[in-house]
Amino acid sequence: MYIGTAGVPIGCKNCSSLDALKFLKDANLNALELEFVRGVKMGEENAKRIKNRAEDLDIRISSHAPYYINLASDDPQKLQRSLEHIKKSLYITNLAGGHITAIHMGYYQNLGKEETYRRMKNALESLVEFIEQHNIKTKMGPETAGKLSQFGRLQEILRLAEEVPYTEPVFDIAHLHATREYDFTKKDEYYRFFNDAPMDHYHFHFSEINYGEKGERNHLNVGETLEPNYKYFLEVLKELGIKATIVLETPDLEESAKKLLEYWKTL
Repeated sequence: MYIGTAGVPIGCKNCSSLDALKFLKDANLNALELEFVRGVKMGEENAKRIKNRAEDLDIRISSHAPYYINLASDDPQKLQRSLEHIKKSLYITNLAGGHITAIHMGYYQNLGKEETYRRMKNALESLVEFIEQHNIKTKMGPETAGKLSQFGRLQEILRLAEEVPYTEPVFDIAHLHATREYDFTKKDEYYRFFNDAPMDHYHFHFSEINYGEKGERNHLNVGETLEPNYKYFLEVLKELGIKATIVLETPDLEESAKKLLEYWKTL
């Protein structure tokens, strides 16, 4: 089980991503998501240093591609910029030894779900040649979306992973709860999720969440509302023998990660 933070921990003052690795290790955490959400600003040499240190410390690296992506856009320039953001994310994450890059795919707009899916699939497929040319091992990680206007229902993400090479799902538990695909205040709903989405290894985002009729509003710390319920989540992971990476996207980052780790140790 890998548990860690989305970005540099709050308590690691004035730290780089490289510095954060030692901080996480000292906190007995072992996963770090590199945050490229406002652009890929990490250089190649720094990425290579992160890979070496993360391997030494047994910390699992992943990343999050920039937010300004819409792979269903009608505007050819916007679509091309979106693809370039993903290429840069994959390239640098691969140098850093990362196993997956989480991607917010975009919006349904007025296209209809099947046409949106077709565009999303075509966009990811257009990246296959780039991935093969650069021998990239990092997987493209379409993420389950938190707003009803966003592409990314569970079955859409699973279908992409099945139909597009070099693609694996990123499961955001809070998003699945906010869009009401699952009611993760109930333990049985976690069993239903794992039955719906069988995997050898799961990559999760986790937080609690404030949401409304249209879905996600904002993420909350673990223990604030128990929506979703982190104890049931971990209990079912343990009972089913699931192998997983859990990245905390809470405002307090490592503090929530430590709560998950401490409860995991009791199971």
